[in-house]
Amino acid sequence: MTYIILVGGIKGGVGKTLVCRTCIEYLESTGKSVIAVDSDREVQDVSELYDSESIGFSDDLRRAMEPDKILEMAETNPDYIVVNLPGNTYQPLLEWLITTGSIQTRKAPEGRPQFIQFFITDGCWSSIQLLQKSLSEHNDNLPHVLIRNSGHLMSSPDWNYLNNVPEYRELFEKHCILVADFPLVATPVLFELDRKNLTFRQAIDTANSLLARRARFFVNQYN
Repeated sequence: MTYIILVGGIKGGVGKTLVCRTCIEYLESTGKSVIAVDSDREVQDVSELYDSESIGFSDDLRRAMEPDKILEMAETNPDYIVVNLPGNTYQPLLEWLITTGSIQTRKAPEGRPQFIQFFITDGCWSSIQLLQKSLSEHNDNLPHVLIRNSGHLMSSPDWNYLNNVPEYRELFEKHCILVADFPLVATPVLFELDRKNLTFRQAIDTANSLLARRARFFVNQYN
């Protein structure tokens, strides 16, 4: 079965692209076959570093069928298709998933790809509200993995404050949600990776440099 991982969070600035990049590298490091899809037409950070397909989601009816290419890719039976979603694609993505019958049931029928939503959050209230919206409108037929991005965590030292938020707790009472904490990666490390246009794997392979050691530390945390 092919798993199609939708990496998003509806709102911008929560670190979706970094999670997407790390997910691609991790899956490839385990020997899985991965197709990367970059649907952010304005800032194609994924396309700059990895072989990927550029496929957009749009309200324009003339382009409504463009994402069908993702399902065509799934027919080639890769292990994973990882889709980087910009913040403005929620509604056209939802409509595409519904009209193609991709999320009629929580578990995909035999021979069909399994969609999974990686929902990235920075822990702010608006992000939690958007998670609530996503879970409600997909009727639990789209499995959600909540990725709590520690690199975008506000002033709190951890995520414990969320346990005191009734609306947050209620989400776990009503829905089946997996949670994963994405580790912090220092801004100077990301800056150097972007400046040199390197993936984490390429940085690790740059002999015994400080950047290589820091990149290796981050990747080991993620694994």
